[in-house]
Amino acid sequence: MLRLQLLTIVALLAFAVFAQQPAPQVANSQDIDHSVKPGQDFYRFANGGWLKIASPPAGQSSLDIRAMLVERNAQRVRDLIREVATNRSANGTIAQKVGDYYSSFMDQTAIESNGLAPLAGSLSRISAISDKSSLSAYLGTTLNSEIEGLTANSDHIFGIWINQGFDDASHNLPQIWQGGLGMPSRDDYLDPSPQKSELRSQYQAHIARVLKFAGVAETESAAAAVLSLEVRIAHTFAPDSDAADVFKQNNPWKRADFDLKASGLDWNAYFQSAGLSEQENFIVWQPSAVVGVSALVRSEGTDCWKNYLRLHLFEHYASVLPKEVTAEHFAFYNTVLSTGRGRPDRATEAVAATNGALGQAVGQLYTQRYYPPEAKAKAQAMVRDLLAAYRGRIPKLTWMSLETKQKALAKLAALQVIVGYPDEWIDYSSLEFVRGDAFGNMRRAESFIRFRDLSRLRQSVNPIDWPINPQQPGAVIMFSPNAEFFTAGILQPPYFDPDGDTASNYGSAGAAMAHEISHSFDELGNNYDAQGRLGDWWTADDRAKYHEAASRLAVQFGTYCPLADLCVNGKKVLNENIADLTGLEVAHDAYILSLKDKPDRVIGGLNGEQRFFLAFAQRWRKLQSEAGLRRQIQTDSHSPGEYRSDTVRNVDAWYDAFKVAPADKLYLKSADRVRIW
Repeated sequence: MLRLQLLTIVALLAFAVFAQQPAPQVANSQDIDHSVKPGQDFYRFANGGWLKIASPPAGQSSLDIRAMLVERNAQRVRDLIREVATNRSANGTIAQKVGDYYSSFMDQTAIESNGLAPLAGSLSRISAISDKSSLSAYLGTTLNSEIEGLTANSDHIFGIWINQGFDDASHNLPQIWQGGLGMPSRDDYLDPSPQKSELRSQYQAHIARVLKFAGVAETESAAAAVLSLEVRIAHTFAPDSDAADVFKQNNPWKRADFDLKASGLDWNAYFQSAGLSEQENFIVWQPSAVVGVSALVRSEGTDCWKNYLRLHLFEHYASVLPKEVTAEHFAFYNTVLSTGRGRPDRATEAVAATNGALGQAVGQLYTQRYYPPEAKAKAQAMVRDLLAAYRGRIPKLTWMSLETKQKALAKLAALQVIVGYPDEWIDYSSLEFVRGDAFGNMRRAESFIRFRDLSRLRQSVNPIDWPINPQQPGAVIMFSPNAEFFTAGILQPPYFDPDGDTASNYGSAGAAMAHEISHSFDELGNNYDAQGRLGDWWTADDRAKYHEAASRLAVQFGTYCPLADLCVNGKKVLNENIADLTGLEVAHDAYILSLKDKPDRVIGGLNGEQRFFLAFAQRWRKLQSEAGLRRQIQTDSHSPGEYRSDTVRNVDAWYDAFKVAPADKLYLKSADRVRIW
């Protein structure tokens, strides 16, 4: 930015006005432990006060900032939904729809009174299946985008996602992937270990109990047959390792290919009932599953398939069926599969169901109260600074060729970074709910979502179509299209305070957002161009230089050993550590840009640079058991928080901010500081 040349009198007046405003509270400044020298242990300097007094909630073995934010946010959403459920709003308003959906889900008296009658139509249609054509037609009705939060597992033989093509940024295509298993993973069916064998036995017993609800005779043999069918479905699944290779998912099929390559299903009947009879182009993520399941439709008797469909019908709607059905569902999915966690209370289930069915309606209520336009504007300003910082850094990268830098800049220019909430909300005016009809409300919500998804096939690609509810604390990267979303739910204190300290905001939320943006340009993001199409845009020389620089960071983190017999695996956590370092450096540049060549104030004896780095370190505070720490290092792609905060060792500005000297434990010579971005 151009430096502003100010007259002395103007500068003094500006300072006077600035000074008269209440000084913003530095997030968690009271938690600094001044007995610890920053260069010796920055994590404990920043968090020592908190670490001494904090303790996990009863029944939990860990506590961190994110968990605290998630719980606070969940309480806000619960309160909002209960409020509109109690204080009935005018008909047709989003508040009325949210309140009626939640109230109906909570009305267990009405659910018990209705019994299994709401399933009668579907059960009758299943019973009427007599051949492959009618079976295929029924299976087509299950090709839905699932409502988030209502089911733990995919309960249809294929899943569908409507999104832009991997090679065509102009058109949305139906993308079909493997599904149809009652248990979460392929290994649950195929792993021969005693533990998995016992799990399959428990699942078969569960199937038998559910089929009894459906009025099936000889449930034991029927359950064994259904489990056997699901085992064979699991055999058709592509291995989990394929999921990490997007190029293996890019399998364009024409409509005619389904008949030629995957005979068995009556594809005309299937696509007709799925609402895709006019569709010519598809993407099949796992062809082996489409081919294999289609063959099973041909080879397996309809009686077994009908029991399979009865099982999954009950599982899908278990939450809005009588208590005995719901209890059986949760006994297996929330106890057997979830290591004894048990079932959440009904109100928690109702909130999750309402969020799933009416996510953006709840989001409107949430943002009206907790995330006003002024907060969104502050976050957008930070995004502009972050993108400007990236524009400044890319031309200076030593590992990118000139040609690659131009492609990176083009991708950056096309990147949509959306914060807070949608500018245009989903229109729910055509969706009607009836109090006391939880099952019907769920079905109407599913139909609404299905129709809305399918309508996107007739629309041009919209890169800012929100893939996450704004009240949910989180961020989503959409490589295809080229967009990233940061919700109002995550842009909250202590990560981001629109009325708070700029330095703290940039060190915390700014570094987190810059971290996520970096993934659009790393080894995974390299697979997608500026329009979100598949294509490797790094050169071989770029990749070699990148790996050389990155290997030094892997070695650095490999020296961190929290336990005598356990060290961080530097290679396992490398990608996230690179993103942490990139995010920190870019956010620091953005913070400097935000000052517009003016000095930041001193607050509580801390200058802006110090507050920036403190906020970064305080993001990673966490209490956890030794068992939890071991589990994280062995399984997680993220380093323990203490070492993520030590990323500052590689940033020159941190040394200046805290006067870190060569004698300090965390000191790295300039030549040893890792520089990638």
